Amino acid sequence: MAGFIREEDINEIRERNNIVEVISEYVTLKKSGRSFKALCPFHKEKTPSFMVDPVKQLYHCFGCLEGGNVFTFVMKMDNLDFPEAAKALADRVGYTIRFEQTAMERELVSRRARLYEAHQQAVDFYNHILARTEEGREAREYLKSRGYGPRIIEFFRLGYALPRRDGLINYLYKKGFKADELVETGLALEREGRRLIDRFRSRVMFPIFDIKGRAIAFGGRVLRESDTPKYMNSPENPTYHKSSTLYGLSWAKGEIVKAEQALVVEGYTDVISLYQAGMKNTVATCGTAFTSDHLHLLNRFTDKVVLVFDADAAGKTAAERGLELLGESEVDIFVASLPPDSDPADFITTRGRDELEDLLQKAVPLVDFCLEQILADYDLEDLRQRVKASRKALPIVAALPDAVAQETYLKKLAQRLSVSFDSLFLELKKGSSKTRETVSVDASFGTSLSAQEVAEMEVLKFLLRCPEAIAVNLPELREEYFTVADCRELFMVLRRQMNEKAPVGDVADLLTNVSERLQKLISKLMMEPLFPPANGGEYFKELSSKLKEFELQRQINSLKAKLERLSPTTNPARYDALFEELLQLEAAKRNLRGT
Repeated sequence: MAGFIREEDINEIRERNNIVEVISEYVTLKKSGRSFKALCPFHKEKTPSFMVDPVKQLYHCFGCLEGGNVFTFVMKMDNLDFPEAAKALADRVGYTIRFEQTAMERELVSRRARLYEAHQQAVDFYNHILARTEEGREAREYLKSRGYGPRIIEFFRLGYALPRRDGLINYLYKKGFKADELVETGLALEREGRRLIDRFRSRVMFPIFDIKGRAIAFGGRVLRESDTPKYMNSPENPTYHKSSTLYGLSWAKGEIVKAEQALVVEGYTDVISLYQAGMKNTVATCGTAFTSDHLHLLNRFTDKVVLVFDADAAGKTAAERGLELLGESEVDIFVASLPPDSDPADFITTRGRDELEDLLQKAVPLVDFCLEQILADYDLEDLRQRVKASRKALPIVAALPDAVAQETYLKKLAQRLSVSFDSLFLELKKGSSKTRETVSVDASFGTSLSAQEVAEMEVLKFLLRCPEAIAVNLPELREEYFTVADCRELFMVLRRQMNEKAPVGDVADLLTNVSERLQKLISKLMMEPLFPPANGGEYFKELSSKLKEFELQRQINSLKAKLERLSPTTNPARYDALFEELLQLEAAKRNLRGT
């Protein structure tokens, strides 16, 4: 991307891209009053809760709480950053963006472009050596023994790194690349005297591409089992991050949508073997555990992920990562365990696709798998072992976002541990109870809101929907009136805009300059009905009075607690001062009520 996008270009792109038309290219919208509704593309649901308002040019899902404008929608659907989404929307309507760049930005953009180009040149170099030279014969024979012929070599752009210490370096030097660029890509290593050598030598090379098909890294495998290390991977660089990259996703994403599930394996050859057998919806992690970033990436294309590892690896990976992944998204995660000492590539080669399909049909939910892995480590005939097992297992149940699922798994766990459901339930509540000073908006959505929370939401809704009232009414409010973290943050954003004399009525502009959490809150408040009385000023005064009263009551409660802990005989001066303060606060509260 070519740098800073001018504000007038952003506004023009937004104006030319009707949000209803854009979203209609992804989901089927149906007219519902003045708005449109659809099944949400961001989570699994049976009843439409995804609403699009053509007047406000906003969308909001009342199920998963995603919301925003046309930019945020494209960013989420296509996994793009803001400049990429703006460029995509500009291209959609044939609009040319005029980028503004600082010298530093131009250098950064140019640097990333050079990294992509260096990796692509390396892909072509390694592939040529493997496919078209005598030096690549041994590597071709090795791949042939694995069942990979010329078609696979070309499709996956497989290659071979020469045994020489400077084969790739000299090639890239001739292409105009400099030493510091080669070190930054990770393709070269710097030795004493600043001399460079190739990182990869005598290895079959597996290029790693990003979701757009750009080469960003490599994995290299030795030809002889006696050589070490068996696998070598590129280090991370500005274009490559292991925790958010999946090998094979650039060509598997369409197949994942068709198959309605993604298969996740651990090795590059696993992906290739399954692809060759017709299971083209397969991707692999790049030498790291399966992360929440991977999960969110796959969630764009499917709501079902199956982890396919050998028995030992599956247990280790799922047990270590399972707790962190639970509740991360609406994706259903399953685990399919292969026989010991068997990886997916070997399994499908020796037993065939049908047997692997049968195994996938028997995949178990991640929660079941994690629990069984934990329980297997304990002697459940021994009481103390059962107690230890329950302490290990309960955090997994507590991590489930759904109360019905929690109850279901508590019943299963109680049966396996030979204990009562009630005892496990008490232990679960004991472990998960936490004192919250503030209330998260996400936690409060979909549940019964307190009077305090309702008042905060209504105040902000009024200010957003009636921007002409901001200058008059906003000074009446104080930060401490807001106990909901997101509401307090939004209030501070509005106050800052007013102090800076920025236009606070432009919600579309506001959405492009706040966090994702605030985008959800703003879209919710903008899409909900607003029923103020005819006199908007009186309505706001009533709401702000409620917030002031709630704040006074919190101060009163705090003082009462202090007085209860303080003895009037041991510290009478301090006690009398606090008591006097309490009387003043209670008087202020009565005056506020007019009583």
